[in-house]
Amino acid sequence: MNQHSIKNIIFLITLIFLILPVKRDEVLKAEQAAFEKPVIKRIEVSGNSYFSDKKIKMKMSIKENKWYNLFKKRRFNKWELEIDRYAIDSLYHTNGFLQAKSTIDYNIDNENNVWLSLSIYEGGQTRLESFNLEGGLSSLAFKEKKELEKLKSGEPLSFSKLDQVAFSLKGIYANYGYPYCQVNMEYEISNDSTQARVNFYINPDEEVKFGEIYFEGFSLTDKKVAERELIIKRGEIYSRERILKSEQRVYSTGLFNYLSLEAKNIKGKPKNPDFVLKVVERKPSYVGIKLGLGQYQPQNLTADLTTADLTLEWGNRNLAGSARKINISAFTSFVIIKDWQNLSNRFKLGFVEPWFLGTRTPFDFDLYYEPGVKSIIQPYRIESYGGNFNFSREYNRDVKFWLTFSYQGIKIYGIPPDKEEEFKMEKGINIRRKMSFSVEKDTRSNPFIPTTGSYFLIYNELVGGFLKGDNHFYKTILTWNRYNPLGEKGELDILATRVKIGYVQKLFRDKFVPTFDRFYAGGAYTIRGYLENTLGPKDSKGENIGGGFMMLANSEIRRNLFWKFGYTVFLDAGNVWAEPKDFNFSDIRVTAGAGLQFFTPVGPIRLDYARRIIRDDDPSGGRFHLAILYAF
Repeated sequence: MNQHSIKNIIFLITLIFLILPVKRDEVLKAEQAAFEKPVIKRIEVSGNSYFSDKKIKMKMSIKENKWYNLFKKRRFNKWELEIDRYAIDSLYHTNGFLQAKSTIDYNIDNENNVWLSLSIYEGGQTRLESFNLEGGLSSLAFKEKKELEKLKSGEPLSFSKLDQVAFSLKGIYANYGYPYCQVNMEYEISNDSTQARVNFYINPDEEVKFGEIYFEGFSLTDKKVAERELIIKRGEIYSRERILKSEQRVYSTGLFNYLSLEAKNIKGKPKNPDFVLKVVERKPSYVGIKLGLGQYQPQNLTADLTTADLTLEWGNRNLAGSARKINISAFTSFVIIKDWQNLSNRFKLGFVEPWFLGTRTPFDFDLYYEPGVKSIIQPYRIESYGGNFNFSREYNRDVKFWLTFSYQGIKIYGIPPDKEEEFKMEKGINIRRKMSFSVEKDTRSNPFIPTTGSYFLIYNELVGGFLKGDNHFYKTILTWNRYNPLGEKGELDILATRVKIGYVQKLFRDKFVPTFDRFYAGGAYTIRGYLENTLGPKDSKGENIGGGFMMLANSEIRRNLFWKFGYTVFLDAGNVWAEPKDFNFSDIRVTAGAGLQFFTPVGPIRLDYARRIIRDDDPSGGRFHLAILYAF
């Protein structure tokens, strides 16, 4: 073998070794792509004219990748095809296109991208020409009529909506003693499939009353605790609504991990069905311990001291099986590492009586005692004690009442009696005793991101007066929020409005309302476009001191944007005055702006920008606000 042949062989071997890794990488990539789900590249929609591409794609669980999917791509799951076909067909069927049908094809390219082709056959649209109801009871005719008002002549025929109406009609009868009621539905479609007539037939069947109620699983809890929460009684007219309400009331006691209230032998259609309440109880007693470290800098010392906080807690949520709750806790804070020194102590007793004086009026109180401490650097001792007493009452599911009493007492040791008032002012010690009463009506779909409903609150507070103490004033706040849907039900496309009025007045001429009890406006939750709490009366130095009268009005449109983002366009107005007599329309400040929200599990995080429409002496014309949750 000559030298030239040897060089050729060496060249070939080198080339093979150079090529093999490349080929091996290509094989590995191919194998990896075979196991990795393909990336959704594009969805093409054809055959649709009634609904836009965007509307159809919104109903699909398979989504195209957008620019914000840079780090986590949406990938294709074959099993979602059937779900999306059903969703698209349902969209058309619920809008009168009874013959509509969709097909979805897909193609995966060499780069592991999937391209989907959605083809839709719409067919003709059928509309509701007329509807009629036969049978039933005359005593329930009014409720039947209210339910049928959900249907409108000329609207697209939707079998799902008709089924909902039929189910609601059956529910009406089930709540008035006829759980075996049958609601049948017949429809006639015209020859050209454009019109439909619907007839409902109601057969009430026999009236049913509740039988006996049995209890299972009660070993730690007295049966009377659950029995008093039930609003179904033996011999009363059957009501499905009362059964569900009874379950909710028993579960709200917090004593059970699971419960069910079900009829026995329901298949036999008994006239007096017996019911069984089954429960799985929670352990009544609990113990807690918490230890924390911190820093403390006392007066006259420049160095921080390392402190430890210790909390011990014991409680029972079902005292002697009566559903009464008790909680005892002890807290202490002391200096560690260097010289040991006790800083503060607090003892607390809490108690809850769920049925006060035999009525479903929860009553709870918490009493506390702080003995205070005395040391070399603190030659005095402040002993404080007091408590809160609360009554609450549910008028119905939406309306609640609260009545609260708060008492506080303080004793100071180590200070001469003639210096005590001066010492209290120096240390900012205020003895507050108050009584408050509030009424709330909340019909919001969600307290964090409401899409429907309203919220009403009137709050009244008396501080001091016959209760005595250091502060004496009366305060009232009225709040009303409304959330009107602008788009489809359940979607974030709403008009939100709020009106809020507040008034506070001192009770005696020689007294005053503390600054932290007055009203303030301006900022992310009141009037955007201004710094926090900068609107209203000011002192001689130009610092805001709060006012006794406040008026706010807010309105904003809230909509989804994309992914977990939403946006708002808003208008804010209002101000704060020293007293109602100082109110002047020319003082009202108005701002407008827009905001961006990012939705998290704990609520939206928002960035708002507002410009001032009616300006004051402040030369700046707008401001950004970063906040958590909506303004209202």
